[in-house]
Amino acid sequence: MYAGHFAAGLALKAKAPKAPTWGILIGVGFLDLLFGPFVLLGLEQVSLTPGVSPGFSLDHIDWSHSLVMSLVWSGLFGALFLRWGRGVAAVMAVAAFSHFLLDLPMHPLDMALWPNSEVHLGFGLWRALPVGWWFVELVVVAAFGGYYLHRARRSDEFGRRPVLALLVVLLLHASNSPWLSVL
Repeated sequence: MYAGHFAAGLALKAKAPKAPTWGILIGVGFLDLLFGPFVLLGLEQVSLTPGVSPGFSLDHIDWSHSLVMSLVWSGLFGALFLRWGRGVAAVMAVAAFSHFLLDLPMHPLDMALWPNSEVHLGFGLWRALPVGWWFVELVVVAAFGGYYLHRARRSDEFGRRPVLALLVVLLLHASNSPWLSVL
């Protein structure tokens, strides 16, 4: 789930207009931002799986995407925003943790409870629905995007260009289409 994370960020912005948009959008992708350096450092492993959706296997992502570490990273990310107030800090923590929650239905059993736990979570829509996952994410984008659009049109506190923001997220989702990888 990629666009779904950003759509969730838009919905959080609609709920908490005082929270900085840039912080929310970094927050919803924060676990993936940790994942890259963790792979480079050898803390986590990924391998390519051509022809098997989603095209890669997340072999060990316990330090960025386990339940416990997601909570830890979310709390730390939220703490970075305490100078904006506890309410904004809480929204930032929720933004970061939303990543884990939205990954849960898509990932196969590769999200550990904690680092090196034998118990792993994930509903596996990427593999169970090699094309259908895209439509599931589209529903997520539409739901969160619709909420954002509705709230933005009723408020002048945020979302000066809500249609454009939603269009960017929809284009991101279209660019992640399983049909593009076939071309």
